[in-house]
Amino acid sequence: MKTLVLNAGYEPVRVVSWQKAMILLLTEKAELVKAYDRFVRSAKQSFMLPQIIKLKRYIKSFALAAGAVSYSRHNVFKRDKFHCQYCNKKLSEKTATIDHIIPKSKGGQDTWDNTVCCCIACNSRKGSRTPEESHMTLVKHPRRPHLRAALIELLAEFECDDWGLDEAMEAAGP
Repeated sequence: MKTLVLNAGYEPVRVVSWQKAMILLLTEKAELVKAYDRFVRSAKQSFMLPQIIKLKRYIKSFALAAGAVSYSRHNVFKRDKFHCQYCNKKLSEKTATIDHIIPKSKGGQDTWDNTVCCCIACNSRKGSRTPEESHMTLVKHPRRPHLRAALIELLAEFECDDWGLDEAMEAAGP
């Protein structure tokens, strides 16, 4: 089970394990906003399993302040919705690979614009060539995801719809 951590201003900060969320609650660094319908028990007490918590002190989130989604392998998969960008096959976390449009051997970088989610078969077929050289076309051209779309997806994952989104976007700045 995962827990969504909100900043003191209710903007999403990150997702943590329920154990880390419990530590934040028990050390009184955060307060419970929403709980799962499950409990975790100690020898003497029973606690609701946290689904969403809010930090008591405001922590500056550099990603939000910059108005950007940080580049990572998992974020590329999420941006492409776990679909191969060559054959459009639905993939899992275990079967998805990263393909460099301009291969690293030809100077390609690990950037939003140069990497896509790809199945093993298409990645092998393309090899260390460009899509044009391998006669393959992309389903859609990659780009950095918009912060608003990433926040909507994160909040939906925790069944919050767009609750708190306006506050988060305000905190992110222009």
